[in-house]
Amino acid sequence: MTNANGIVGEYLTLKQNIDADFLMMQVGDFYEFFADDAEEAGDLLDLKISQKSVQGCSYPMAGVPVDDLTPYLKQLVERGYRVAVAEQHETEDGYSREITRTVTPGTLLETNTADARYIASVVRSADNQYGAAFADITTGHFFVTAIEGENADAELFSEFYRFDPVEILPGPELRNDDRFLDEIREQTSGSLSIHEPDSFAPGRATHIMREQFGEELLSSLDLDSATNAEIPAAGAILSYIEQTGVGVRSSMTRLQSYHADDHVELDATTQRNLELTETMHGDAVGSLLDTIDHTVTSQGGRLLKEWLQRPRRSKSMLESRHECVGAFTEAALPREVVRDILNSVFDLERLATKAIYGNATPHDLLRIRDSLDWLPEITETIAAASDLADSPLAEVINRPNDEVVKLLSSELHDALAEEPPRSASEGGVFKQCYHEKLDTLTEQYESATKWIETLDHREKHQHGIKHLQVDRNKTDGYFIQVGKTETSKVPPSYEEIKTLTNSKRYTIEELREREREILRLEEQRGELEEELFTQLCGTIAEHATALQTVGQVFAEVDVLAGLATHVVSNNWICPTLVESDELRIDQGRHPVVEQTTEFVPNSVHMDPDRKLLIVTGPNMSGKSTYMRQTALITLLAQIGSFVPATEARIGIVDGIFTRVGALDELAQGRSTFMVEMQELSNILHSATENSLVILDEVGRGTATYDGISIAWAATEYLHNEVRANTLFATHYHELTILANHLNCVKNVHVAADETNGEVTFLRTVKNGPANRSYGINVAELAGVPVPVTDRAHDVLEKLQADKAIEAKSGESTDTSQQVVFDIGSNQVQTPGETLPETAKDEKLEARFGSEAKDVLEAILDAPIDQMAPIEVLKEVQNWKIQLKNSNSQSQNND
Repeated sequence: MTNANGIVGEYLTLKQNIDADFLMMQVGDFYEFFADDAEEAGDLLDLKISQKSVQGCSYPMAGVPVDDLTPYLKQLVERGYRVAVAEQHETEDGYSREITRTVTPGTLLETNTADARYIASVVRSADNQYGAAFADITTGHFFVTAIEGENADAELFSEFYRFDPVEILPGPELRNDDRFLDEIREQTSGSLSIHEPDSFAPGRATHIMREQFGEELLSSLDLDSATNAEIPAAGAILSYIEQTGVGVRSSMTRLQSYHADDHVELDATTQRNLELTETMHGDAVGSLLDTIDHTVTSQGGRLLKEWLQRPRRSKSMLESRHECVGAFTEAALPREVVRDILNSVFDLERLATKAIYGNATPHDLLRIRDSLDWLPEITETIAAASDLADSPLAEVINRPNDEVVKLLSSELHDALAEEPPRSASEGGVFKQCYHEKLDTLTEQYESATKWIETLDHREKHQHGIKHLQVDRNKTDGYFIQVGKTETSKVPPSYEEIKTLTNSKRYTIEELREREREILRLEEQRGELEEELFTQLCGTIAEHATALQTVGQVFAEVDVLAGLATHVVSNNWICPTLVESDELRIDQGRHPVVEQTTEFVPNSVHMDPDRKLLIVTGPNMSGKSTYMRQTALITLLAQIGSFVPATEARIGIVDGIFTRVGALDELAQGRSTFMVEMQELSNILHSATENSLVILDEVGRGTATYDGISIAWAATEYLHNEVRANTLFATHYHELTILANHLNCVKNVHVAADETNGEVTFLRTVKNGPANRSYGINVAELAGVPVPVTDRAHDVLEKLQADKAIEAKSGESTDTSQQVVFDIGSNQVQTPGETLPETAKDEKLEARFGSEAKDVLEAILDAPIDQMAPIEVLKEVQNWKIQLKNSNSQSQNND
C-alpha cells in the first residue's frame, strides 16, 4: 500500500490542483484531512486531531468514517465551504486517489430540510439587460428570466430575495464589479463562486442548453437564440453542475421561462415589510407563511412558499385555485382523508433526483413505491366526492401519465423486498422470483450457511463435546471454538488455529470449503444485487419527469387542501377577482394579527374616483395594520386563497409596493432617511396604475417643512402620474387638504374617543381626516414620566395658540425665559425681540419673489372698506398675478 509519506504527499498534491476550501481524501475506512485542512475542519466539525509523523515532519490529521461522510460533508457545505471528495481505488502498487466530485452550497444533494436550495447565475449585457437562472438540483426545478429597464437592478435583487440562492455565479462582466458584488453580499446570504468565463459564452451555453433540453423545448419557450440574455446564465449553471461531478444534469428536465408580467412584482422591501416568510426580526414563527401553512408534505410546504413569493396575475388560473379551495371547504370528510393520505407520501421530487445521481438507498426506492401507491387512493377519494370531482381538482390529479406511474409502481413492487436493508451492499434488497440467477445464488448461499448453522449440533453429538460453538470474525473467518476443559475430546481432523485464555479455535477441511463457497456466493450475489439495484435506479431515472410530476401534483393538492383547512377554521371568504382597479374589502382582517388578538375589522373601498386614501389617526391606533391587511388580502387573493373578510372584490394588481418604517443601515453607509428615500424612489419609478402602493409615513426622517414638502409632492405624483391604488398613512395633517384639490384623493382616519381627558383608540376606520394626532396621549400610554407629559401638554397648548413658551432651565434660581418658534425661518426669538427687517424681507422674498414687499404695502394701503366687491376681487387677482410672476422669475433666476 501507499506509504505514509506518499499519502500526505498525495493529499497535498491533490489539494493544490483543486478550487476547494477542503479536501476529504479516502484512506481505507476513513476520509482524512491533513495539514491546515485538518486543523480548520477539526475545529468546525469537532473532530479529534492527531499528528502524523513522516520523515521528521509532523502533520495534523483528522478523519471521519467512510459510512459517516454525509453529515460531516453537509456541515461544511451548509456553512458555505466548497469541499472536494477524493475516492480510493486499488492499483498494482497499492492504492491511489482521485477527485470524484466537488460539493458546493448549490450542488449539495444531501439535505434534510424541506426548503429549496437554489444555485443562481446572472449575466449583464452591454445595454444593462440581465439574464438570470435559478436551479435547485435536489428537485430539478430550473427557472430562467430576462430583466431589463431602468429598474433592472432592483428587480434582479427582488428575484434574489425571492429564490434565496445558496450559491451565486456572477458572469464575467460582473465578477469585477465591486458595487454589484457588494450589493449581493449585503442582500443575500448565498456564497459567491467564480466559474470559468467560457461557460458563459453564448455559443457554448446555447449548445449545452440544446443538449440538455432539446431544440423543441427551447423554441417553445422562445429561448432558441444565443441573443437571449437567459441562455448564458442557464448554460453556465449546467456547465458548473457537470464540472463539480455531482452528476444530476439529467434531473434538470423542467425548464421554465418566466417574465415579470406573469407574476405580481414584490420587491425585497415589500416581502420583508409584509412579513411573508419571516418576521421583521427574522423569525419564521409569526409570518404569513407560518400562519396559513397547513401542508403535510415537504413539497407542499415549498410550493406554498413559492406561491406567496410569486403571486400570479392570471385570472383564470387564480379562479381555478379558488374553486379548488372552495370545493375542499365544502367536502370536509374527503378533505381530511386526502390530507391523511398525503401525510404518508414522501418527497418524490428529491427522491427522483437521488435515483438519478445514484445516491438512492433501498429505503428511498421503497418510499417512491409507497408514495406512488397513494396516487390512486387520492384520485378515487376526489372522484367519489361530487364537490371535488366537479372542480378543477380532477384535472390536477390526472396530470401524471398513468401508464408510466403503473409501470414504475409494478416494477418496484416486483423487485423490492418488504423490509430491504438500508444499503444495497448488505444484500437482501430483492424479492424471491425477481431474478432467476439471483434466486439460484441465494438458494446456494442459504444452503451453505444452513450447513454451517447446524455444524455445531452435529459436532457436539458426534464427539460428545458440550462447550462447542461455530462462529465467524474478520480475522479468523469461520472457526470451531472449544472450551479448554474439553480439548482432549477434539478429534485429529480438527486443525488448531488460535489459543485463547479459556478456549481454543479450530477449523476442518469441510468448514474451509464451505467458507470458500460462502465467500464466493456472497461476492457473486453482492455484485449481482448491486448491478440489479443500479438498473432499477436507472429505470427510476429514466422516468424522473413522471415522478416529479406526481410530486408536483401531491404538492398542489396539499397546498389547496391546507388553505381550505385554514379557511374553515378562520371563516374566510372567496374573493371576486375583477379586471379593473377596483378594490373593495368589507370588514377585512389582518390574517396574522387576528390569530392572537380580538380583531376589529375594517373596510376599504377604492375605485377610479377614489384611488389615493390619506390615512390619519393616532399612533398605536391601527393605521399600519389596516394598510398591511389590505396588501395581504390582495396578495392572498392572487395566490388562489380565500381571504379574511365578509366580502371582497379585488382588481388584479401587477405589483405590491410598500414603504413601512426603515431600519437604520448606517453600517452600509445609509441612514434611515436615505433608506426611506430610496424605497420611495423605487416605488415612484416601478408602480403602475395597476399596482397597489402602501406608504406608512414619508418624510418623517428630516426637518418638518422638508418632510411635508416631499410627502406633498409624492402624493401629487402618485395621483397625477402613477395613478396606482395607494394608501398613505401620515402624521402630516397638512396633506389632508389635498382631498379638496385632487379629484381621486380621499381622507380616512382611525377613530379615537376622548371622554373626560381619557383617550380610547377605537381602531375603526372612518371617512374624513383625523382632528389631531394624540401623540402625547400615546406617550402617556407608553409610560413616559408624568412631569414630561404634563409639560408637553402645556407646550403644545402654547404652540397651538402662537404664545410664547418659557424655557425652564432646571436650576434653583428662576432663570426661565420665554421663547417663540418661527418654524418657517428656522429661528427662535425671545419676547421683546423682533426679527430684523432684513430677515423679514428675505423670508418674504424667498417665498414670493422680489415684489412681495411692494404687494404687501399695496394691500395695507388699499381702501378696501370704500371699494365695491368686484373691485376688491380685481385687486386680489392683480396681486396674485404679480406675486406669481415674481415667484416664477425668482425661480428662473435661481
